[in-house]
Amino acid sequence: MKLTLENVNFNYSKFKIKDINLEFNSGEIVAITGNNAGGKTTLLGLVSGIIKPKKGKVLIDGVSLKKSPVKIGVVFQNPDSQVIFNNVYDDICFTLKNFQIPKQEWDKRINDALVAVGMEEFKNGEIFELSAGQKQRIVIANMLAINPDIIIFDESSSYLDTTYKDKFYRLILNLKEQGKLVIFATNVLEEIAFADRVIFISNGEIKFDLSKDEAIKGLELFEKNNMYVPLKLKLMREFNINSGFDDDIFNEMRAKK
Repeated sequence: MKLTLENVNFNYSKFKIKDINLEFNSGEIVAITGNNAGGKTTLLGLVSGIIKPKKGKVLIDGVSLKKSPVKIGVVFQNPDSQVIFNNVYDDICFTLKNFQIPKQEWDKRINDALVAVGMEEFKNGEIFELSAGQKQRIVIANMLAINPDIIIFDESSSYLDTTYKDKFYRLILNLKEQGKLVIFATNVLEEIAFADRVIFISNGEIKFDLSKDEAIKGLELFEKNNMYVPLKLKLMREFNINSGFDDDIFNEMRAKK
């Protein structure tokens, strides 16, 4: 599956997305980063179909996004913007109904999705009693339950605690192994360590589109664009580390530094 943006433009009163040409493929994890108000969320809105371009086309395998049967799941930064019902089970059922998933599949899909985010014990719980991070995990389960071909995370790790963030990164890698296209926006530059590819957007324009290895070798590009580069990425470059998971190794190297 190939998702393509061809000469896509969009504008608000004081902001423009200008002539965006991008291509995304199944089995790929793409990190979209950049300065605040640079266009990350708008770009995700265009990719997901939430926002319609003023000019240009968004296509999936040559078919317009609107007409494509491909399922897209979106997880926003604030979970409260996506929760509809107070009860966890009812909330996910509502999502499955909206995506026209056969009712006989609901229980298995709900169970599998909750297990994937470590929230199975809250299946019949009340969402208003959950922490912000737990709510976010329920929203992620909502999207997993529809088994999307493309799943988009808009700074979705913001409310997750340190323990679950590690599980979240492993989850997106697992989605890649399933052949899904994963696109996530982030202000936390460390998170590019879990992507295959890094796109930097600023003032509505794509400044660069690189493989993760190219991005880590060229960390000066981020600094030139006024982004703080964390020590973890510098260590990855210095010691040629490909994975962002080995915290024991990073802690040892920090000590040496």
